[in-house]
Formats: sequence, C-alpha cells, structure tokens
Amino acid sequence: MALQILTDSEFERKFYSKIDRIETSLNDLSQKLKVEKPEEFLTRTEVSKILKITVTTLDRWTSQGQLTRYGIGKKIYYKRSEIEASLVEIHSSKSN
Repeated sequence: MALQILTDSEFERKFYSKIDRIETSLNDLSQKLKVEKPEEFLTRTEVSKILKITVTTLDRWTSQGQLTRYGIGKKIYYKRSEIEASLVEIHSSKSN
C-alpha cells in the first residue's frame, strides 16, 4: 500500500465527503427502522384528567378553536398527539 500525501484542503474535502456518506447512510437506516405507532384517541374525560381541567373547560377550549375534536356517532375524541402539541405550544409562549 502506497503512502499518499494530501494537502490540508484535500484531506478536509475527503474527510467531509466520508462524513456526508456516513450521515446519509445513518439517515437511511433510521428511516427504515422508524416504527410508526398508531394515533391514540382519547375521550373527553381522559383529556380533562391529563390536562387537570374540567370537561366544561375542555369544551370551551374546543369551541374557541384551541383544540380539535373528532367524533364517531355521539362519541367525541381528541388526538393525543394534538393535545401534547398544544401543551408544548402553550409552554413555549409563556417562556417568551
């Protein structure tokens, strides 16, 4: 194996090229291994317990557009991911 002498710029270019390929491979692997969990729906009672509010307050927040509800027949549900996202948003706005 012959010894190859590289200038600093050549070394840097080759180094970052390899890093980019490794990063691409890791991203591809991460996407293949990513397991999507199904959306979890919560009842009004479950959401009010999680948020530590009354069902009346939950209904008011829903009518004000702060939360989105989904229904099947007469049953009302909320997506857990949307409830959690709304909590992050409220927390972020208070810290500003």
